[in-house]
Amino acid sequence: MNGDWRRLTAGARIPAQRPDLRAVQARWLLACVRRNAACAFGRAHAFERIQSVKDFRQRVPVADYRDFAPLIERMAEGEADVLFCGLPLAFERTSGSSGAARLLPYSAASLADFSRPLRAWLATLARRYCFTEQAYWAISPALRQMEQTPGGVPVGLPDAAYLGPDLLSAFAALSAVPAAVGGLGDLAEWQRQTWLALLRCRRLELISIWSPTFLLALLDALPGHAAALAAELAGETAALGRLEGYLAERDGRRLWPHLRLVSCWADGASRVWHDELRRRLPQADFQPKGLLATEGIVTVPDADDAPVLAAKSGFFEFIGDDGAIRLAHELDEGADYDVLLTTAGGLYRYRLGDRVRCRGWAEGWPVLDFLGRAGLCSDLVGEKLCEAFVASCLPHDSGFCMLIAQPAPLPHYLLITDAAAPPPDTAAIEQRLLHNPHYRYARELGQLRALRAMPARRPLAAYVRRMTQQGMRLGDIKPVALRPETDWFATFFEDATR
Repeated sequence: MNGDWRRLTAGARIPAQRPDLRAVQARWLLACVRRNAACAFGRAHAFERIQSVKDFRQRVPVADYRDFAPLIERMAEGEADVLFCGLPLAFERTSGSSGAARLLPYSAASLADFSRPLRAWLATLARRYCFTEQAYWAISPALRQMEQTPGGVPVGLPDAAYLGPDLLSAFAALSAVPAAVGGLGDLAEWQRQTWLALLRCRRLELISIWSPTFLLALLDALPGHAAALAAELAGETAALGRLEGYLAERDGRRLWPHLRLVSCWADGASRVWHDELRRRLPQADFQPKGLLATEGIVTVPDADDAPVLAAKSGFFEFIGDDGAIRLAHELDEGADYDVLLTTAGGLYRYRLGDRVRCRGWAEGWPVLDFLGRAGLCSDLVGEKLCEAFVASCLPHDSGFCMLIAQPAPLPHYLLITDAAAPPPDTAAIEQRLLHNPHYRYARELGQLRALRAMPARRPLAAYVRRMTQQGMRLGDIKPVALRPETDWFATFFEDATR
C-alpha cells in the first residue's frame, strides 16, 4: 500500500467483532438527542427529558419530508439551531418519489457519520486488494450553476467531503480524474476531459461509483469523442493504444488491464445495469454498494461483501408489513421492511422511502438487501402497484424496462423498453403483475387495460436527462422500475407529443 492509500485509510477502525447492537443504537441516539436538546426541534419535543429509546419513540412522531420542509426552509434562510444545534455546513439536493427536488441539511456530526463507515470500508478494500495505484471516484459534471441558499449556505458537496477534510489531499492524489473536471458545466466537454484523464491513467485499480448507468453512459459516449481524443493524445503511445484497442474490440480489458474492483449499486432496479457493466469489465471483481442515501448511510459492505446495518451512523427503525415498528435487533430473517432513519443531520424518525429485506445476521447485526423504493407507488384505480413489487416482475436481462402510469383514455400501464434491445415477454410480465390482488381485481373489473410495451429510442438517456433537469447529480441517478407520475410519456416520446 503506497503512502496515499495509507493516509486515506489511516485511523479507520475495523473491530475484531461487532459490539451489542441494542447498546450501540441506544448510545448513538441518546448522544444525538443530548447534543441537540437546545435546538427548536429538540425544545418542541422535550429532548431534555428523553432518557431512553422508549422515551424518544413516545415523544417524536414518524415523519416524512413534508413535515421537515418548513424547518429546513428556515435553515436555508440562515437561521441557526433549528433541526440541530448550530448552522448547517451545507445542503444537498435530492429527488423524492414525486420527482420534486428536496434540500437536505448536513451538520459536522452527520458528515462524521458518513465518514466513519466509509473509511472503514475503504480500509477493508485496501487491505484485501493491496491497492497501490489510482482509483476513479465518480465525479459528476456541474450541469447547474453552483448554488447557495438565501442564507448563504452552499448546496452540493464533492464526494471527497464525505470522507472528511483531512483526507482531501490523499483522495486527490489517488484520483485518476482531477476534481476540477467536475466543475465543467458542459456534458460533452466533461465526458471528453474525463476520458482524457482515464486514458492517461497508467494503472487504474479501483472504480467506485454509485449507479452503474453512470459508467455505462460514459463508455457509450467514448466512440463519439474518439477523433478528438486521438488528436489530443497524439504521441502518447500508451494512452492512444488503450483508446484504439477498446474501439477495435469493445473489451474493457483493453482500457484498464489492472482494474481490480468496481464498487456500484447492484440491487433493485440497478441489477440489470450492474450485470451489463460486469459483462463489459470482466477483468474486475464487483462489490455491491451498500444502501447509502443522501439522507444517511443505512448499510455498508463488510469484509464478506454483505450489506450490514451501519448501526453507528444513525438510529434505525423498521416498519413491517403488519404496520408494527421494530428496532434493529428485533428484525425477522426473510421479512421485508420500510426504513425509518434518525440522523445527526436533523431528520428524526424519517421515512426514508427505501424498502429492505433482512437476509440474516452477521455477528448480531442485520444484513439488509435493498429491494426498491417504498415511496414509489402508483394507484390509478386502486391497484396499488409499488416499485419494489414491479421490480420483481420485470426481467433482469432485457436492458431498460420501466412501467409508467397512463390515466387516459382508459387507465393502464406502459412498459417502456429500449428499441435497440430484444423485446421482453410482456405477457409474462403481466402475469406476474396479476399476483398483486388489487391489480388483478382492477383488470378483472375492466378498470385497467392490459399492460402494453412501448419501445423507445435511448430511453435511459431520456430518463437521465429528466432527472438531471430536476437537480439530481449525474452519478446519483438510478433508474427505477416504476414511475407513478402521469407525464412520463412525453419524456420518452417527445416527438409524438408535438
